[in-house]
Amino acid sequence: MVVIGVALMTSLNGLGAGMDNYIDDQLGNLGANILIIIPSQGGGDFGPPQGKPTIKFTSQTVKTIERIRGVEHVAPFYQGVVNMKSCGEERAVTIRGIDLSKEKYIVPQAELESGSLVSTTDSVGMVLGYQVANPSDLDKPFVTRGQTVTVEYTVAEIEGGREKIVTKEKSFQVKGIWKEIGSQSMDTYAYVSPAAANQLLNKDSVYDGIIAVTRHPDDNDVVEERIHKAYGKNVGIISPKALAETIKDVMEQFTSFIGAVALVSMLVGAVGIVTTLYTSVMERTREIGLLKAIGYSNTTILLMFLTESMAIGFLGAISGLIAGIGASYALIQVMIFQADMSPFFKPTDMINVFLLAFILSIMAGLYPAWRASRLSPIVALRKE
Repeated sequence: MVVIGVALMTSLNGLGAGMDNYIDDQLGNLGANILIIIPSQGGGDFGPPQGKPTIKFTSQTVKTIERIRGVEHVAPFYQGVVNMKSCGEERAVTIRGIDLSKEKYIVPQAELESGSLVSTTDSVGMVLGYQVANPSDLDKPFVTRGQTVTVEYTVAEIEGGREKIVTKEKSFQVKGIWKEIGSQSMDTYAYVSPAAANQLLNKDSVYDGIIAVTRHPDDNDVVEERIHKAYGKNVGIISPKALAETIKDVMEQFTSFIGAVALVSMLVGAVGIVTTLYTSVMERTREIGLLKAIGYSNTTILLMFLTESMAIGFLGAISGLIAGIGASYALIQVMIFQADMSPFFKPTDMINVFLLAFILSIMAGLYPAWRASRLSPIVALRKE
């Protein structure tokens, strides 16, 4: 039980710290001073869509947000999922139409591996995320710079009073490929100019969202309040920093609950130590009497049994730490984040878990050790 309790706490700490690092990496790639503004659909800032958007983002919306005090840059975007074909292969890819000259403010780490960006007037150029061009499930690149790809997008159109599904198709030339930075949006998206995305995705000049870059991360809350004051509940605003903190809070509560279960396991282990050592005292009564008869003091007998409980705690804690590390790497293989996330073990957490198990074991051995030290040698030697 000591091994199991320590292993549970170690694996939970490792996975929890690994998840924190993963969230920081994913959302930290975005600038700390950005706000992602989307039309509200009745679900609030983070809630699920519950209907049609209550507001349409147009060029006038962009101008209004640009005039809000504290906003430095504004980047509206179109977005949709398309089917991309290249050299006989095809796959679903999220395409985003945005002014790429402002991407350096949104994702400061963004850097091209090769090629160049597309301008806002380029109708055929495309920049690909690293994982789009080099997917892990292929032994060769899906797309290379300079290559032409075909993009298909399906829309529903009204024709003669009836809804008709229409598949649009357009060819793009890959003019650049981003370096891999560990960001889902940068690594797995395809980027085109806003004009090309508007035409391909049939958006009718209605943006899917607007990214506002504030002067400083400390201005985010004030700017968010001003945007809500202008548009009320018609917009939802996502701050990567606030989102990361929300996810971490949920993860911490879950980890605390599972950690409590692990602590109970360790307490059960402590009860097991008490039972085992107490039984040992009863079985070795004659031995204890003999030791006292030849001069062993009460303190020496006490230390003998305490040493046994310390040995259980020490070996159990060491074995549990090793088992917990192994369990963390085994569990990560069945988690959805296995490609990007890895456990992280803080030395302080491991030391705390070790000390907790070791001290609990010593405390569990105190009563049996005291009972052994208090045995009368005459009574002990008469024991059959």
